[in-house]
Amino acid sequence: MKFTQEYIDESISKGNEFYDKVVEQAKKNGSVGVTWVSRVFGLNWYSSAHIVGRMEQEGICELYSGGNGHRKIIQ
Repeated sequence: MKFTQEYIDESISKGNEFYDKVVEQAKKNGSVGVTWVSRVFGLNWYSSAHIVGRMEQEGICELYSGGNGHRKIIQ
């Protein structure tokens, strides 16, 4: 599937809308993963990946290191 720029922009925008809610819930859980975000919040993969990537950049969770895809919350 080829993503259009419009799809990418809409996904990022949607991810930004849900960001604070995801961070709050992930801190309660102690971990976060792209699939978990997608399932719990009903977001597409691209939106979910954007949120987790942003959490990594902001130092809220560990960087992806393989395994089950979950990243430990460090902040």
